Amino acid sequence: MVPARSTSHAAHAFLHLQRCAPATLAAQLIEQLRRAVLDGVLQPDHPLPSSRELARELGVSRNTAVAAYEALAADGTIVVRPRRAPVVAHVPARAGWQGAARVQPAAAAPRTSKSARRLSAVVPPDKLDALLGSRVRSRPFGVGLPDLELLPWRIFERCLARRVRSMSAADALDHDPRGAPLLRRAVLHHIAVARGVRATVDQVFITEGSQAAVDLCCRALLDPGDAAWVEDPGPLALRAAVRMAGARLIPIPVDEDGLQVHAGAHRRRGAPRARVAFVSPAYAFPSGARLTLPRRIELLSWAARARAVVVEIDYEGELRFDGTPLPSLLSLDLEGVKDRVIHVGTFSRSLFPGLRLGFMIVPPALVRAVATVRAASTRSPPYLLQAALADFIDEGHFARHLRKLKQATRRRRDLLLAELGLLLPSAVRARAPAGGSVLTLDLPAGADDVAIVQALAARGVDALPLSRSTAARAPRAPGLILGFGAHSEGALRDAARTLAAVVTQAIGAGEAGAPPGSPPR
Repeated sequence: MVPARSTSHAAHAFLHLQRCAPATLAAQLIEQLRRAVLDGVLQPDHPLPSSRELARELGVSRNTAVAAYEALAADGTIVVRPRRAPVVAHVPARAGWQGAARVQPAAAAPRTSKSARRLSAVVPPDKLDALLGSRVRSRPFGVGLPDLELLPWRIFERCLARRVRSMSAADALDHDPRGAPLLRRAVLHHIAVARGVRATVDQVFITEGSQAAVDLCCRALLDPGDAAWVEDPGPLALRAAVRMAGARLIPIPVDEDGLQVHAGAHRRRGAPRARVAFVSPAYAFPSGARLTLPRRIELLSWAARARAVVVEIDYEGELRFDGTPLPSLLSLDLEGVKDRVIHVGTFSRSLFPGLRLGFMIVPPALVRAVATVRAASTRSPPYLLQAALADFIDEGHFARHLRKLKQATRRRRDLLLAELGLLLPSAVRARAPAGGSVLTLDLPAGADDVAIVQALAARGVDALPLSRSTAARAPRAPGLILGFGAHSEGALRDAARTLAAVVTQAIGAGEAGAPPGSPPR
């Protein structure tokens, strides 16, 4: 440590430089003098020693003192004058300081936007704390998690390395707000085969996952105060994006046939003139319900009458076990459909969340508007990841991975349903999904699903409370949302036993479980 020596400049005794510190002596001197000015320790017009005198006081080279004074003069902290001593500039002292004595003012939080305050009612504090703390966990029954063991990492690594080696100057300068053309072409081919979508490359946008696509739709289509339909129950992240745009959230009930279009079109209970309807026709989250063909036609007919846009969010539409994957709304050969539907997909569920790549198929009439909003915000994801994924798709690796993923996910669904059918009380009903990687448990009325989720977390098992997935004001029936796609059969069995013990204790063991060998409920 280099203490200030005793001189006539006693006010500079607060300077303490450490030779062993990571920062240079000049950087330390700059920081300590600047802090003294901002804190009011050094008042305006206070004379400072010359660089030679300061260097002698501190036992450092004159170059160190000169460098510090030059930096402080450059940012207006001090005033250096020829042939005269430097003085402190007229810099307002930090609030809460009077001379060298600190006065602690009453704490006042900074003002935030209305959208940020609205989101506090949508994003639970525990979920936000997990995100801020980077507590990324992959535990049964976490929702939206893929099985990383199934991913052909080496193949994807080769695709990425090859693109790094071959990247040209034109590739490095790519800035199309819709994304890299090679990935847009690959996505279009894949979606045409898998979901029956017919479009052009100009309509494809590459996004940072499905949430970024939904956010882009909200900013491009919704004004503050506009009404937007959302499925109820439905994902918290979707509701958050709608609220952040300042739009009015209109929760539309979902039954076994999907979104109840007639409820949304009702003049009193719904919003017949809503601007946007967000739906998941293949699998509504978390119920797993699929939108039947009559409901699809009803939805598109409403959109044509209301001049609304339907945003089709296809989280796990390709993971269908019973029968073939359902076609996209865009594949319906109805007049005006292609002008009213935006198709949103993601690779986060089928590959890995950290990839942060998704896509949108946008109607031709909306391409320029969406591109304008995109160009003014985040542009497109990193080119190298887009190029590597394009190769991964074009070379057939993604299709092979999807086949393996579908087989593994179906086995896990069947195993989990069988285990829960044996272990859970008969008062608890498991809804078997026809596809996807999420199932729902319906709990008896009066059960506290939030408390059950907390008890499970303490025992190393994750779940989501069904009651929190609703946007309606009326109380929601309790239940648990379980993800089963990311873990081995052994891990699911162990987690099922833990879940059954916690649920049985929470609701009371008044009813015995089903006898061994009985079919899952």
